[in-house]
Amino acid sequence: MAAKGAKIKSPTMSSVYEFSTFMEPPMGGWLATFDCLSRSLRVVMAFYALLVTQPISLFRYLNKFHKLFHWGSWASPIMMLFFPAWPFVMLATVAWQKLRDVIWPPKEINCFFTEPDGLFARWLWAFYMESSVPLAIFMIHGDSTAAVVNAWHDFVLTKPFWRRHMEKTGMPFPLQLGCWDGAECDWWARAKDKGADYQVGDIVLKLMDGCLGRGDTFLEKGKDGFDGTIAAVNRVLEEKYRGTKGVLVLEWIRPAQGREVHSFDIVTMVTPDGSIQLVSCLYWGHCRNGGSSTHDSTAGFVIDVAKEEVIRAASWYSALFAESMGQTGPTMTGTGMGFGEVGIGSKFPGLKEVCEQAIAGHYSALEEQPWLHAIGWDAMFSTTGPIFFEGNYASHRIPRRVFLTWRSWFYFLWNSCAFASMLERRVTAYEEKQPCLSKDNRPMSGPLPLAVERAGAAEPKRVAARAGGLAAFA
Repeated sequence: MAAKGAKIKSPTMSSVYEFSTFMEPPMGGWLATFDCLSRSLRVVMAFYALLVTQPISLFRYLNKFHKLFHWGSWASPIMMLFFPAWPFVMLATVAWQKLRDVIWPPKEINCFFTEPDGLFARWLWAFYMESSVPLAIFMIHGDSTAAVVNAWHDFVLTKPFWRRHMEKTGMPFPLQLGCWDGAECDWWARAKDKGADYQVGDIVLKLMDGCLGRGDTFLEKGKDGFDGTIAAVNRVLEEKYRGTKGVLVLEWIRPAQGREVHSFDIVTMVTPDGSIQLVSCLYWGHCRNGGSSTHDSTAGFVIDVAKEEVIRAASWYSALFAESMGQTGPTMTGTGMGFGEVGIGSKFPGLKEVCEQAIAGHYSALEEQPWLHAIGWDAMFSTTGPIFFEGNYASHRIPRRVFLTWRSWFYFLWNSCAFASMLERRVTAYEEKQPCLSKDNRPMSGPLPLAVERAGAAEPKRVAARAGGLAAFA
């Protein structure tokens, strides 16, 4: 944090920041049938606009995308036969998926992906969610192979990748105590060369290439037989992660005194003029059953970063938030302190600087991965101050902003050619040197750049790709 009294530079706001921050609910409210229909209509219109303006690139891109996400080896013949009718093919794909969900119901639906009530609204929402992702990626990244592959799985953008760039730009992040290679743990930092009975305290175990909290394990001293020692951590690693390489052992970061478990969802984006700007900042909290992760959130808010203040509910994000928050969200007249006591009017002093750090981190990541035009950062106000957990390729976050309103839709559609031109100049040589797909557009097998940073070390420690690597998708 800056010294007391220092003037904090306000992060550069993009046009999309205005669209994603200062908008009113549509007729009938967020996630109502009209809203779902409007978002779906914007997806369909975007496709046909892109079909007219960039037909060859769009065909090539969707062929690669669907080989990974939906149709496998059938992607090429389906695209050859039905390319002009792509939205209707996606409608049929979604209908099949909904039928499959009836036969084999999913075990659990993440809070960020819950669907609205009503058969028609649910079908439209599912179509919008499935179709908006490939089109939004294309509009921002053009026909980038790396963008497609990393939207499917974090092959390059692993946890160590983000930690490396956060360290480079001075962004605070959790201390890493070790790395599990599938058979044993290499302990670092304060746990290095310590005995089995050394107290490491509360620990979080994270997969190097995991997302949405999948594969995470939270170990709290005194619960479920965990005593906080190195030996206890090794036992859990042996039981749950035997054979899984690259499991990070991190200190468990707690929220600041008086604050609930929460996260700031900060999205940054490369704009057509080449600058990196803030797209939006959301707050996730009110976790179910006192959960330790905001993947169990029941409340979300939109923050005006310029004022560092909550201004409205993020009811537009998913049906869960539209139901739990209503169309406006609860008003908070106090300081916003206290467990769960966050609402309209809550203040978060220091958030502007956090967003400025996120932009700096994006500039650093872009130097290594020049195709990476959109990043979603996860941060929190902790007991030691603001802290970043990680960055994420915003392949599934940015579409919610692209198709949210007609204004944002027009902005991205109007600038899609500029994005593609800028990306082509920047990454053509990069992708030729580091091919991600084989000639048949399948992810290539072989070693992956999964670097694991030693705490304070100048050189990264390379580890082998996780079992199966990209060959699992071949």
